Amino acid sequence: MGGGVELETAGWIVGTSLSVLVLLVGIIGMLVSKQRRTRNKWSIWLILFGVCALVSAFINAGYK
Repeated sequence: MGGGVELETAGWIVGTSLSVLVLLVGIIGMLVSKQRRTRNKWSIWLILFGVCALVSAFINAGYK
């Protein structure tokens, strides 16, 4: 069955896209909080989660 390769590629693309989106939301949240001179922890957690998800996506892409 040749459908597995396309499915894995689609999963990698969706995972990478979501991790980049989460990373961008975290960075924007941190910049906005810095501009308002407030501190929020959720933006730091989103950045960490986005980086971990991106690293995971690249590691999984190497094992195809």
